[in-house]
Amino acid sequence: MDIKLIGTVVFAVIGLLVGLLEPIAALARTGNLVAATIIISLGLWIFRPGNIPYAAGCAVFLAGCLIAGLKYPVVMNGYSSSAIWVLIPALFFGYALQKTGLAKRIVYWTLKSIKPTYLTIILAWVFAGVVLSLLTPSATLRILTMTPIALGTVEACGLKFRSRGGSLICLTAFGMALLPGTGWYTGSLWGPIFIGMFPAELKVLGTPGAWLQANAPYWAVVTLLYIVVLNILLKPEQPLKLERHTFRAQYDELGGMSRDERIVMVVLVAAFAMFFTENIHHIPTVPIALAGFFLLIAFGVIKAPDINIGVNWDMILFLGALISLPAISVESGIAKWMAGFLDPFISAWAGSPVLFLIVFALIYWLIRFVDVSWGLATAALMAPIMVPLYNDFGIHPVIMGLLFTVAGDSFFFSYQQPFVVMSESVTKGDVWSPQNLSKGGLAYAAACLAALLIVAPYWKAIKFIP
Repeated sequence: MDIKLIGTVVFAVIGLLVGLLEPIAALARTGNLVAATIIISLGLWIFRPGNIPYAAGCAVFLAGCLIAGLKYPVVMNGYSSSAIWVLIPALFFGYALQKTGLAKRIVYWTLKSIKPTYLTIILAWVFAGVVLSLLTPSATLRILTMTPIALGTVEACGLKFRSRGGSLICLTAFGMALLPGTGWYTGSLWGPIFIGMFPAELKVLGTPGAWLQANAPYWAVVTLLYIVVLNILLKPEQPLKLERHTFRAQYDELGGMSRDERIVMVVLVAAFAMFFTENIHHIPTVPIALAGFFLLIAFGVIKAPDINIGVNWDMILFLGALISLPAISVESGIAKWMAGFLDPFISAWAGSPVLFLIVFALIYWLIRFVDVSWGLATAALMAPIMVPLYNDFGIHPVIMGLLFTVAGDSFFFSYQQPFVVMSESVTKGDVWSPQNLSKGGLAYAAACLAALLIVAPYWKAIKFIP
């Protein structure tokens, strides 16, 4: 039985019935047709039968919205958004790090500089994760670099694959590839994606500075608590007894730093410095990212064939469609219709903002058992609720973006998290056992909920929540 195919067919049948029968009385014909289109597209995006590309769902989504009568500027607005034009050059930054070997050099340099113990290896992953996050927002690049090296570290330490100690090392590397960089706008893709989803009237609030203010303290606390709880749940059987030079040989095999590595280092450090000083020079993030992309081409690091393979264009098409979804929901009347169902929930909980954030996170984690593509489709559909949350209850939209990120990074089981699937595929599943992965997911969830309580007073002080 092909569950993915069955799920897709169920969504398609429901969508067709909505389109033909127009059962939502509160919506005009256009709204019903758009709702039908969204349902069918969600089935293709969530289940992906036969591993079809996201572009298939995008084609249905965009065509359906246009057939329903929506205008091109509304349907296609995601592809002209600043979010997309930050993501494209930023993903090429990650590709350049991988192509030149600079990302691997940074990780091995960190490891060869320590005397291996569980503590020092964990600290090395923290350092490597932060440095790579400063240089590229691509979590894919960081995971593809750090998890295979983490597995090699497990082997060098004489540990069994998938053991508690081995899983601790690998899940720490995985977490450090994902978590620390989420604290700033260009440290992960979440910032550009979720700010790109902000409703039009809240766009002015979606700045890199606001994202940094809300997220940096929170994800710093999450990172620390994740490490602590993970060490409790996966306490190693025995301490490591290795010499300082254990990882020096792997680093020496890389040879001297190449010309291309130096160019990438200079360009990305300069771009990062420009990102963080935007309030001084007032040059927006998009032209800075595009200028860095141009320099990598001009110096020959990125060549013509790399344009086709350096970025996952299927994912870019998917993200563009999702960033368009909030505006489409508003224009078609779906956002107003959904508000009728969501307003009672918002009114019941949003008066106690911390409790609301916790309940929202728990509900979103449940949704993630179905919406396995990082929960992005759900985030796009839910984006319009940012307006009443901000106008009526004083909850800043970047806080909602943070909650979307909390859900997007979650991983209780492999199938829920594409980054976990990616890690297991490049390491033949030797990085952790399913049981240890679930413990890692619980450590992440506990860290996120505890961090909400810890950081809430700070958010109140800066007036991001009442």
